[in-house]
Amino acid sequence: MFITTLVKDFFGGRESTPTDFELSDMGLSRAAYQRLISSDEGTRTRMEVLAAQFGVTPAMIDADRGLALELAETCGHCKFARACQNAIDLGVDFDTARCPNAAIYKGMSPA
Repeated sequence: MFITTLVKDFFGGRESTPTDFELSDMGLSRAAYQRLISSDEGTRTRMEVLAAQFGVTPAMIDADRGLALELAETCGHCKFARACQNAIDLGVDFDTARCPNAAIYKGMSPA
């Protein structure tokens, strides 16, 4: 399960914010939690599409929870998110040079 979905599902619908203990139990700082829940819509889709341009699968992303968190935080607040989403919606490749996670995806690439 993807970290952003896990966090939103776990804490969603609550009247109070999670305790430090609950966040610690999930391996999240309060700052990381805030960044995740304030991520732009479509973050996971954008991550998967850009990762695929490097041959990286969703399973490869999810294999390392810390790395998945880092990728999600970066993608969820990327200044190119709208342009990336537009490329996805049009069915064209997004210029990976504009993706702040590209170097990580390239390092993860099986090729």
